Amino acid sequence: MLAGPLSAARAAPAQLPSEKILPAASTKCPPRATAGRGFVGVTAQDILLQNTTFRECSLNSLAKAHVGYLREAWYWAGIETSPGQYHLDPQDAYVAAAARRRMSVLPALLWAPDFRSTAPASGRKHGFYPPRNPSDMGDFAAVLAKRYGPNGSFWQAHPELPYMPITSWQVWNEPNLPVYWADGPNPAAYAELLRAVADRIHGVDPQADIVTAGLPYSADRRTMSPETFLRGMYAAGARGSFTTLAVHPYSDTVKRMVVALARMRRVLVRNGDANVPTWVTEVGWGTSGPRSVFTVSLARQAKLIAQSVRVLSHQRRRLRLRGLVIYNIRDSKPRPGDHDFWAFHSGLFDLKGRAKPAVKSLRAAAQHL
Repeated sequence: MLAGPLSAARAAPAQLPSEKILPAASTKCPPRATAGRGFVGVTAQDILLQNTTFRECSLNSLAKAHVGYLREAWYWAGIETSPGQYHLDPQDAYVAAAARRRMSVLPALLWAPDFRSTAPASGRKHGFYPPRNPSDMGDFAAVLAKRYGPNGSFWQAHPELPYMPITSWQVWNEPNLPVYWADGPNPAAYAELLRAVADRIHGVDPQADIVTAGLPYSADRRTMSPETFLRGMYAAGARGSFTTLAVHPYSDTVKRMVVALARMRRVLVRNGDANVPTWVTEVGWGTSGPRSVFTVSLARQAKLIAQSVRVLSHQRRRLRLRGLVIYNIRDSKPRPGDHDFWAFHSGLFDLKGRAKPAVKSLRAAAQHL
């Protein structure tokens, strides 16, 4: 059975994540490499808040493994800290580090600040609430596009960097899961948010690629299936508001991932969007933690990641695939009050920053693309 890994364990805590410095890589840091654009990406949230040594070493290893882009959640609540006040120093450092290796960045825009949120003052559910006014998130996205998009102020201020403007923007994350839409999955409300953000980004960059939130399968009965959610988006008039469909086809086998992607492709075709590409913006397996169908050995993780790269690259024309993003760059620990589960152990690097066998297998598979 296909199942998404995201549960309440990865929902928003009561406050923004603090900057917690984990140990740097214990092995010798590989020299800097340049990756260029490619089919394979990695969710690299960890390097936004971790120490510079791990960021530099891990990105060098990923560039050497032919990883062409980094996907990372850009928490709106941590950027717009008060109305109209934006704190972008961490994002500046992240984008610069990626640009030095000629890696693209795919931001996933998520988490409305309290002063923009639908979250009630009391009795909040554990999870993410959308903004009260979708246009507010559109305004936020426009600020980012003006800074990091083509001819953005960041690039004008840093002519010494390779020019790698952000041209793709992902709007929210997994809204068909209750934990990412706290009042319950609502495809019409998500479609409204998607339109608002797309309109404002296109006002800055008319050619920008608007990527839907990744839609996963889940065994949680409160989850709306990706196909049903996407059909609901179309019923609410979402056609034309996105240029790429993102899917999170977590599965215990690569074959089932392909089946899931084919299902979503059929929904696109039936709604007149046969030319819209699909992007796998999360997929992965854990190497420890509680037992589950997604908890595997180190060797099995390495094999599945390599197989995913090979099989999906071979299927990319039939499924119109943009690429796939491996989740995650590094193992992490549950926060107090969260329960442990496999996704905390899905890193390409362990908690000490040491590369798992999956990094080598990823490099071997990706170099042939």
